[in-house]
Amino acid sequence: MISSQDIVRRRGKYAASAACLALAFAIASPARAADGAAIAEDAPGDIVVTGQRLSTESALEAKRNSQNVVDIIAADDLGKLPDANVADALARIPGVSVIVNQDTGEGQYVTVRGLSGTYNAVMINGIRVAQTDTSSRDVSLNVLPPNGLAAIRVTKTLTPDQDGDAIGGTIDFRTPTAFDFRDRTTVRLYGSGGFNQQALDADEPAANYQAQADFATRLADDRFGFFVSGNYGVSHGNGQETENDGEWEPYKWRKDAEEPIDETNMHLPGIDLDYRRLKQTRYGGNFSFDYHGGGTQLYLRGQYARQKMVGTNDITDYRSRPTARLSQVNIDDTSLVQPENAIIGTGSKGRIYNYTTSQIVDADGDGMITDADRGTRGLWSLNGRSGVFDPQAMQFARSMSTLDQNQTLATIALGGHSDLNRLKLDYELSYSGGVNQTPESYSVGYNCDACTYPLNATGINWVSNDPRFPHAALPAFAQNVERDAALLPFDGASTRRSKQTDDRVAARLDARYDFDGVLDYVKVGGKYLRSKRHYDNTPIWDGDFSGTPLDGLNLADSGLVDKEVASILRGQYYYGDVYSRKAVVAAIKAAQVANPGDAASATDLVADDKRSTETIYAGYGLAHLTLDAVQMIGGLRVERRETHNEFWVDDGDNSRVGSTDRGYTVLLPSLTAIWRPAQNQAYHAAIWTGYSPPEYGYISAGQSVTRDASNEIIAISQGNPDLKAARAVNADVSAEYYPDATSIISLGAYYKRIRNFIFTNGSSVSADTLTGTIEISQPQNGKTATVYGIELNLIKSLQGLQSPFDGFGVEGNVTVQHSEADTGQPYRNGKKIRLINTPHLLYNASLTYQKYGIEAKLSYNYRGKYIESLRDNAVDKWVRPNRSLDFHSRYNFTKHFAMDFDVANILNAYKYYTTKGDNPSYQKDYMEPGRTFVMRASYIF
Repeated sequence: MISSQDIVRRRGKYAASAACLALAFAIASPARAADGAAIAEDAPGDIVVTGQRLSTESALEAKRNSQNVVDIIAADDLGKLPDANVADALARIPGVSVIVNQDTGEGQYVTVRGLSGTYNAVMINGIRVAQTDTSSRDVSLNVLPPNGLAAIRVTKTLTPDQDGDAIGGTIDFRTPTAFDFRDRTTVRLYGSGGFNQQALDADEPAANYQAQADFATRLADDRFGFFVSGNYGVSHGNGQETENDGEWEPYKWRKDAEEPIDETNMHLPGIDLDYRRLKQTRYGGNFSFDYHGGGTQLYLRGQYARQKMVGTNDITDYRSRPTARLSQVNIDDTSLVQPENAIIGTGSKGRIYNYTTSQIVDADGDGMITDADRGTRGLWSLNGRSGVFDPQAMQFARSMSTLDQNQTLATIALGGHSDLNRLKLDYELSYSGGVNQTPESYSVGYNCDACTYPLNATGINWVSNDPRFPHAALPAFAQNVERDAALLPFDGASTRRSKQTDDRVAARLDARYDFDGVLDYVKVGGKYLRSKRHYDNTPIWDGDFSGTPLDGLNLADSGLVDKEVASILRGQYYYGDVYSRKAVVAAIKAAQVANPGDAASATDLVADDKRSTETIYAGYGLAHLTLDAVQMIGGLRVERRETHNEFWVDDGDNSRVGSTDRGYTVLLPSLTAIWRPAQNQAYHAAIWTGYSPPEYGYISAGQSVTRDASNEIIAISQGNPDLKAARAVNADVSAEYYPDATSIISLGAYYKRIRNFIFTNGSSVSADTLTGTIEISQPQNGKTATVYGIELNLIKSLQGLQSPFDGFGVEGNVTVQHSEADTGQPYRNGKKIRLINTPHLLYNASLTYQKYGIEAKLSYNYRGKYIESLRDNAVDKWVRPNRSLDFHSRYNFTKHFAMDFDVANILNAYKYYTTKGDNPSYQKDYMEPGRTFVMRASYIF
């Protein structure tokens, strides 16, 4: 433990280091029309960096002139709040929320208008980026830092010249070019530093720092332009979490995963306490080479981003164990007394009960009911309707797994634009590659499950003043197990690795022909995209420490303990021993050498591997009409999608590589109208169609198996070749009013009706494991879902007030929406649920100030509760409401020199809090990442 004085000294050291680091790197910024960034509408080449004071003005100008319903974040706005990555930055946009990574507490995926990432199209400079999530079409956005971009554009309505598989919308990240800067040659250097408070308080590495360099130049009378940018950053974190282990179970015995249960009386089998130590390194950059000559513009653009996470997750596990139970002959009989009240004696077969063989299954056939007749494991006193929740054994375990992960995302595009009088051509060839890799992952566990339990032992009772923090009331025989590692014998160790890749090539051609009169232009085009994905899961070794110096040693004597952690979650829990990563890796490597026979078999090496190839052919035609202040765009898009999957079929002696093929064609009509009766008004209306294809892995017949540190199967995920694509009809209207160049008041409404929406249902099945169950999940098509809502957006500077109050401004947006979905699952009895990942309330509120060289922004973000996944017995997993208060400040010492100070998560709030069912009493996961402090500096000349 460190003293409070040490903490103060260390915080001062980190703050001083941050300031020095920022000043060292912030040497120059680009000469610009003003002192910041902004953007303009239409093609990626039209994004123009013009100035910080103009960033809001030009972003609003782009929104006003857009043919779609869009929201835009300009480059300077991306740096005005301490967001860890672009997913967190996107949460500031109306109708957009983030799905948090449970390990890091950072945003990872985004939802647009209540539709999760799988319903959205993610692009960089208009290029569909590779998708490397192992189980979905989501794009993991935590690989991208919130800097080095010109803008982020979220489009919420589609026209026929846009990809049709985006029911929620499209998210396009725009990178700069040399033509975005006013001066011919620009150099920009930037740096920052800070720390994570929770890591610091836990005496773990806490420093965060980042550096970026940009260079842009134009040559030969501005015909050629070259831009290159590079960034490098490191952040440390310490995640602390309490997590439900084994779900909540009803007091009365449940027959299976589908029958209705009493949600008002559920009991907790166990929890995990997680202690995570994380280091994330992000680096990458982008470049652009452009040619502007006469009626032809050509470009070569590329982007590369890599995130490397190195970390460990220590798990302290308190669990009531399933034990062998007597089974009722008639499972619906509710009249049987409890076993402890039916004991009439003991004998060679254990306890003797006064049940008859017509009441209880006589497993050994000796004509009487004894302990020898106990069979299937369970947490209830009897397997049948007379059974009640009554654990009779417990487990305490300490385990550790590495959390290493490498993500890479790259794009490159060669294309151009040719203006041939009335005919205009746009053309492009592109490639996007992505990798999501878990290098060798190591796991080890020690537990007291092998300890001797006294007769009539009990499970764990739970007490808590706060449902987020259930505390274990251990039985008397296990009182010392939390603090005495000598009571924990070895349980298991393993190592494995996995790698998911996606390689995409695409080509497109768009032709536009201009007319005079009401018919403004006609546009046609085509696109080809091929994606090749490969998932390789490799179990390397599962075994024990026999033949090594750790053979037969308990945790206390193993030498694997790094330190004792006395307190987590702000004093809610004593944690205890945490492992040394270095010692665990060395011990497992030594065991692999000593026990090569424990290596994975040839079948195990390929059992979870999958390959898929998807090809998309698309064509469209549209017409643009102008009638005074009204513009209309109508047309049709056609997409053909063909998917080939290969996977391993485990069929005993006939195990083999299997395959499935799917293909379908979709027609996507749309009609959009824009009315601009005055310069400061814009009205949009659109009726459009979209679709969302099933995940690659979902439509294969393969399966993936998840194991714990002791090599027990804990979950199985299997595909469904019969899945259909989700189809949607969408309607949008919006009204925008611009009181001045830096202000907007807008109101929008939308409606979406989705057929065959896709969801994954998780069900627990009984199994002879330590947990007693295995979670099996399989994707399914629901029937129909609807989402409708309104969005209100306000940005207003309070100019005109008396000084100094005229420097204030307000920004805010709120999305109120409703969703309902019919899963078609018989056991839900027709009851509709919320659409998965759809909060019904989202809002952001900010108070800004800019005067006397001071810039400040205090921002509050709220995301309402939503269903994360469907679970057994229709008691689904809910994510609780999330709140974040963040602060950004800047002082401009001169027109050249400025310093920033930012604080993320001022309230030190949780980032991930889930429950079993929509009841805060039944905690599922609760995670806190702590506050983060950052200092920056910049110098402009």
